[in-house]
Amino acid sequence: MALLSFGGVVRLIAQAGLQQRVTPDRLLGRMSATVRFVQWGSMPVAALLGGTLGGLFGASAVLWIGTAGMTAAFLPALLSPLRTTYRLPEIESTAAQ
Repeated sequence: MALLSFGGVVRLIAQAGLQQRVTPDRLLGRMSATVRFVQWGSMPVAALLGGTLGGLFGASAVLWIGTAGMTAAFLPALLSPLRTTYRLPEIESTAAQ
């Protein structure tokens, strides 16, 4: 459990750093709000879906479906060009304007 929590913290730091690096300053608020809306907004939907599927198919089947979904969740990152990106693109700072 501690290792899982540690991995989550590392992911959050990397995600926030990358988002701040590639997003223009004037769009950081919108981008952050959109990411939070999608991440946190999907949780109640997932809870309702999990409860409904659990009632229909049983808890064991739903846990296997969730396991398959979590396993497949890394595929977009694996197939992304970010995996082989070692240098982030330079962006112009708008702070001096």
